[in-house]
Amino acid sequence: MSSPLAVVSPADATVGELLEGRYRLEQQLSGGPSSGLWRGADSLAADLPVALRAWWGLDSGGVLALRQRLERLQGVLHPQVPRLGALLPADGGLWQVREWVSGRSYRALLEGRRERQLVFGAGEVLLLLRQLLPALAALHGQELTHGDLTPANLLRRDSDGLPVLIDFGLQASPQGEPLQAGTPGYAPKEQRLQAPAPWMDLYSLGVTALVLLSGEEPGALLDPVSLAWRWPEGLAVDPQFRAVLERLLSADPAQRYRSAAQLLEQLASLPVPDSTGPVGRTDRTEVLVPQAPPAAVAAELPVAKPEPQLPQPKPEVHPQPAAPRTVRHTARQQRQLEKERAAEGRFWPVVLALVLTALIGSTLGWLLLGRSRQGSSPLTQVPGAVSLPPAEVDQRQQLLNRLKALQVDHDWFLKLVDSSLAAQFPERSGRAPSDSLEDAPLRKIWNDLAQDWLVRVEQLPVQLRQQLGSFRASDWEARQANLSRQGLSPLVLQQLVSGSAQNLMPGRNPETIPGEPFRQLWYAAAMRSLEGLKVEQIEPTPNLARSLSAEVDGHGARLFAVKLPPGFKLVLGVNGTPLMQMTVFGADGKVLEPRGPLRVVTVAKVSGSPVQVLVRNDGLAPGLISLSVRVDPPTLEIPAVPPSVPGVPASGLSPAPGAPSAPTAPPPVSAPAPPPIPTAPESSEPLQR
Repeated sequence: MSSPLAVVSPADATVGELLEGRYRLEQQLSGGPSSGLWRGADSLAADLPVALRAWWGLDSGGVLALRQRLERLQGVLHPQVPRLGALLPADGGLWQVREWVSGRSYRALLEGRRERQLVFGAGEVLLLLRQLLPALAALHGQELTHGDLTPANLLRRDSDGLPVLIDFGLQASPQGEPLQAGTPGYAPKEQRLQAPAPWMDLYSLGVTALVLLSGEEPGALLDPVSLAWRWPEGLAVDPQFRAVLERLLSADPAQRYRSAAQLLEQLASLPVPDSTGPVGRTDRTEVLVPQAPPAAVAAELPVAKPEPQLPQPKPEVHPQPAAPRTVRHTARQQRQLEKERAAEGRFWPVVLALVLTALIGSTLGWLLLGRSRQGSSPLTQVPGAVSLPPAEVDQRQQLLNRLKALQVDHDWFLKLVDSSLAAQFPERSGRAPSDSLEDAPLRKIWNDLAQDWLVRVEQLPVQLRQQLGSFRASDWEARQANLSRQGLSPLVLQQLVSGSAQNLMPGRNPETIPGEPFRQLWYAAAMRSLEGLKVEQIEPTPNLARSLSAEVDGHGARLFAVKLPPGFKLVLGVNGTPLMQMTVFGADGKVLEPRGPLRVVTVAKVSGSPVQVLVRNDGLAPGLISLSVRVDPPTLEIPAVPPSVPGVPASGLSPAPGAPSAPTAPPPVSAPAPPPIPTAPESSEPLQR
């Protein structure tokens, strides 16, 4: 009889399959001869959408090499790189679970524009490069490369409009070997001959930019004889921007950019065009890069790519039951012993303390051992009982080593995983899996939960990870009170915190504080969302524009609380770097303007005060913003007076016969209209410096 948690082979997968009793396949998005991409749902996390990448037809060496690459990608933590989940081994292949990203690929966006004879404008492509390079810099900082950067592997995320890297060009080859998975035309010819290097991704980024600007495929932009890149002649591009693209596509290693950070610094100095939207298509081209040597013609394009892939798995880890916890108690005993020796300075008190702690440790050890065997069958309690396989013991030790490296409290983390398992299996009344064979499926589920929580905990900064297990309600209340005194509305605070909590604890209600041990994660998410937040109050004078400048730290935020009377009109404009985003909240916490690029915003009639403007900096370096605010009083509306008819009284009744008619009142003179009050233009275009 097969195990209910067995993983189906990727080559035989069908819609409705349940992988390891958890991940349900819902739709196949793409497929190839040796890999495929599926959309699925996590049945243990309220059917949270996930993406599942599959490989098959691999031998044991190929599986091992692919696993090593995925484990290296696990260390890449950036908001524009999707998080990877469990790595599920299957017969002849692997399944990789990753975070689902809602959005459209730039390939789909380009095809939609082609139907309307449109392409990406130069300003739009320049902003795309600026927004994408920080993610590439984080990837290259881990000595990794994407390997298959194309419009199809870039998503424009629906939630904030930022580009997201997906489907890395992975292959089953040893570390340091050339990557063969690049898409023809986008990858440089050296990629299949040399070890991966950052400049290869930058080259592919240059090709992607040229394709988006022209609407043509790489093959149509290459000279058929020399294979030199050609430039759309009629394209209006700043000469400095064109020079940057020429360096990206240069065949001369001395001309190439050394790193993503160097390229980002160069692009930051370029002016952003007035238009950052689509433009009309042009098909005229001219030579862009000098002709390549004839010997290189045959090797210009790389080989066809297998199905690409994504970042970040994790080695399989398993819970460490009684033995590791006994070791933790022994460490505490030694520390307590040292404290007593230093405090007392005498021999007999130390001996007495040693005896007492040994007795306590023995008692706790037996209690923990009994806990681990609580659900065992009589067979496992007699001599010759089945013990844990050596592989499980090693995996449990790896878990403890990773917790130590991340500086996460072991006790709290084990309680977190135990509580998650107890919530899924309430019939066990909180009993942890034993070491018996019949509990092997439960230990596997425990192990998967530990991996998932470990990935989420890794996203937190070191300072917050160190405090997990020791956060107190008073810490959060003090932080909340401090921000309220600065003018941050409690409802806006709830919006900020709930979004961060939802990302860290998907499937749970982020607006309510959960019980322990999950409460520690909620506190950490709340602290992270408010990290670097600075609040400034503004009370502008009606009909008078007010301007100010401020600095926003890297990965930080600033909130401006604008006070104005109810019914007034608010016009504000924010200008800064392309890596900044803004959101406008009402006094009641309602989102008046969703998160998006810095722009001019008009609120026709404000119902409450203050209106709060949140500016976030998604870049690594601090940046300056300029804010212009103007409030205008409501325009007076004079009701129209209906014209009177001579000889007819206001009541509308006919006068009595013979009665003198009432004198006719002169027509009313309408009050002159007040002069128009000049206001800022009501547009959504980004401001220019």
